[in-house]
Order: sequence, then structure tokens, then C-alpha cells
Amino acid sequence: MEAVALGLEDPSQPMIQRLKAQAAVLVAVLLFAAGLWTYGVPPLRMRSGGSPAPASTPASTTSTLQAAGGRLVVTLNNGAPEDDAKRQAEQRLVREYFEKKYPDATLFHDTWQFSPDSFFAKYVGGTLTDVVGLFATEATLILDRRMSADITEEIRAWPLSKYLNPRMLDLISRDGRIYGLPVGGAAGGFYVMTLFYNVDMFRAAGLTDPQGRPIPPDSWEDFTTYAVRLTNRERGVAGFGILGETAASGWHFLNWVWQAGGDFERRGPDGRWKAVFDEPEAVRALQFIKDLRWKHDVLQRNVLATNDELFQLFSSDRIAMAIFTPEYLTYLVDKYQMPYEKIGICLLPKGPGGRANQIGGAFQIINPRLTGLHKQRAVDAMLIEHDLDLVRPRVKLLSEQGRRIGIPYIPIFLPEYQEKLDAIVNEYRNVPDLSDLMQEAAQAVRAEPPYRCQQLYKQYTGPAVQEVLVNERADPAAILRRAAARFQIRELDPINRDLEAAGLLTTGTTAGAP
Repeated sequence: MEAVALGLEDPSQPMIQRLKAQAAVLVAVLLFAAGLWTYGVPPLRMRSGGSPAPASTPASTTSTLQAAGGRLVVTLNNGAPEDDAKRQAEQRLVREYFEKKYPDATLFHDTWQFSPDSFFAKYVGGTLTDVVGLFATEATLILDRRMSADITEEIRAWPLSKYLNPRMLDLISRDGRIYGLPVGGAAGGFYVMTLFYNVDMFRAAGLTDPQGRPIPPDSWEDFTTYAVRLTNRERGVAGFGILGETAASGWHFLNWVWQAGGDFERRGPDGRWKAVFDEPEAVRALQFIKDLRWKHDVLQRNVLATNDELFQLFSSDRIAMAIFTPEYLTYLVDKYQMPYEKIGICLLPKGPGGRANQIGGAFQIINPRLTGLHKQRAVDAMLIEHDLDLVRPRVKLLSEQGRRIGIPYIPIFLPEYQEKLDAIVNEYRNVPDLSDLMQEAAQAVRAEPPYRCQQLYKQYTGPAVQEVLVNERADPAAILRRAAARFQIRELDPINRDLEAAGLLTTGTTAGAP
């Protein structure tokens, strides 16, 4: 995470103004550190009637910006730096379209890049942008504390709302109210974990239909059979390349546990969160990984490989299958010169508990201090990326800039509208069309655990996966039992204490996390 910047000075300001600015930032950081530091924000307060009230939202340190001509200025974060000419041109195109559609407003793309610590400091200091793009993994913390504006009525009034995929919208809703929108424009969206396979190696192993088309593995049993068949130790070829880097291995472990029917964090009837990745389903998933390593011997020799190392192995025909997200398709082609036609992509195999595909990406939320026209125009700025009249020139510009068009992603719309977006993308497509696969994947998507997931991967589940990969005598049940107990004490118990202090540990007072 990025550190909060202190001591940034503008020499053109009078000294007293500079000192005030520094003091404001310092106070924000001290409040951030002195609160419930486990989460970085103060606990919720309760309104009369028991509903959670938003954490304190100070007045903005700056008045509403007005552009020349009296336009209202809507600010957005994650803007392109000055030396990124391609993205700067894309932002100009979006701004011009927005001004034409809404003559009373314009856009300003702030270069502030979201990070959890800087978000909370800006929130306390009242300097958030109007529209905030953030990692999906941070949604639970922000939504549960109502640090995002309720935009339910604005979304319902949007003509395209009837086409939104409810499963995707649920990820950023609470108690039936909407607090943001998944990023999902024609140029990108939510990633989903998929299985990449080497088409030539499948054909050589006879894993094809009568027409010679590869048949992807459908189940864990198929997957194991395929991996054994594709492994050739004499030639240095492994059937499956596993991501063994500490945090990343814990991240990929999500899929195996969900496919086994297990989970990581579960909220009880009283609202308390419990670590559940020591239950039999999760143990079965870890045992499956251990068997791939020691019983079946189908993994690459360096079982602690990074993504980059897997890219090299996959593109050089030394592993036949690997779990990647679809946007890595262009990385394999552009950096490692692997032909598109040699790369197959399919859903992850289903396990004893069914199919599950981990998704991730970004949300956009609205600054909760906004009201009236300012709030409406901020919502409008968030929604325009889905206008067909903007999608076409935007995709055309990206194509002219030599950027990849048609990278697979999970759509936020139902097919009735998504097909219209896809039709425009297809006119400029330079990446194989996987839209049907993405629609299928959307039926079994799972979001990352709601609380402390980065710590979960790095300190608990990642080391557990590594242990079974390097130690043949490792006991999956014992490993996960210890890891879940530590995670409960160190990570979830403080969250439960915060919820208890806020009066949220009674049945039905709050919705589950995404």
C-alpha cells in the first residue's frame, strides 16, 4: 500500500497556508493511526432506530470547483500522469463527450491513485475526489462503514439499470441499497480466473474431439488425468504449473477451496465473523494440491514459482496448463511471442462442491459528502463509460493507439445490452473473442473474502499451500487448523469487537459482505 505523503509543499503559498495544510494532513494521519488501526477507520456510530450511520464526514477543505463558464467540476481519481499521452487523449475524449451531454459540468481527472491508507486520510480530511475508483478487495470496509454515497435512486433512474447483472450489483450493495458500480466498460472490467492450456500439447496427447479440437478438463478427476498424461519428465514438461509464490499461492487457493464446497470467512447469525478454512472442504482442497505434488508428480520442479516464471514455462512448452486471468493472454503474446492460436482458455474444473471462478477488479463509488446536482453529475460521470455513443469513439481511439481491443472480462450487463457493446468491440477486435466463455463464467463467480484478504493470503493460506508443496509429510488438516486459529485471533476477532461496539451483532442488522 502507498504511504500517506507528508511535507509536500508549494513554495508559491504563504508560509501560514503551508503550515495549515501540513497540519491538516498530519491530523488526518494521526486520526487514522489512533482509531481502530486494524481497519484504519473509527467504528460506526448508530443512528436512533439502530441503522448504521456513516462515519464522520467533515466538510470538504475546498469549495465546489467551478470551471471557466460556470461549469460544475466533477473530480475523478486514478487519472493518467502527464507523460502518458495515450491515456491523456482518452481522458480528453471522455471529458468532451461528458461536456456535450451535460453542458453544466466538466470532468477533472486527478492523478491520485487509490490506496487504502491514502483513502482513509483523504476521507478524514475531506479531500476525496467526487468519484473514487478503488480495488474490489476494499469494498467491504468502505461499504460497511457507509463511506460511500447511497446511489440507489440514481441507479434506478438510469435507463440501463434494467440490464445490469444482479450478481455483479450485489457485490457493492448493502441491505438492498446500492453504493457503487463495478467497473466494466468496453475497454475492461472484472477479471476472472481461468485455466490456460497449450493447444498443441493437448493435441499431441490426444485430448481432443474427433475434429481435433481440444477438450478442456471438466472436473478435478479430469484435471488430474490430463495433468498426468501431459507430464513428461524426460523432456522437462509438467502437466500443470502451480503459482507457489507466498501471497499469490494463497490467492489461487481460493478457487480450490470454493470448488471443494468450502469457504474462508463466514458470518454467523449474530453477525460475528468466523474463520472457516479449517473445515473438511478446505482440508480436501489442500490435500488435492498436495496430491498433485507428491502423489501424481505433475507440477513444475520449482513449485514456488512466480507468475513471470510460469509465463516463461507456459510459452516455452514446459507446462501444459496454468491458472491465469484472461488479460494475461496479451502478455503471453506481446512479451513472450506465443501465438494466440496456441493458447486455449477454459473455465476452471469443477470440484466436489461445483464450479467456482474467482473474480476481482475495481468499483467506483461516490463521495458521501455530495448532494444535489453535484452528486447527480458525479453519478453521471461514473455511468457514461457505458453509453454506446462514447464506447464507439473510445474503442476506435484505443485501436488507433495500438492498444489491445477485446480483452476478456466479466460483463456487468445481461446479454441483451452486453451484445450491443460487444458488437462495437468486435469491429476493432485484435484479441480472440471469449465473450461466450465470460458469460458462462459469470454464472459461478465468487468474490474475494470480505475482510483482511491480503493478510489472509500472505500470512495464512499462502504459507499453508507452500508447506504441502515442499514437505511430503505435511498434514493439511493440522496446517489449516493452526492457520485458521491465528487468523481468527489476529484478524477477525478485532473486527467482531468493532462490530460489537457499533451495535451490529444482532441478527438481521446488516447484510453480508460481498
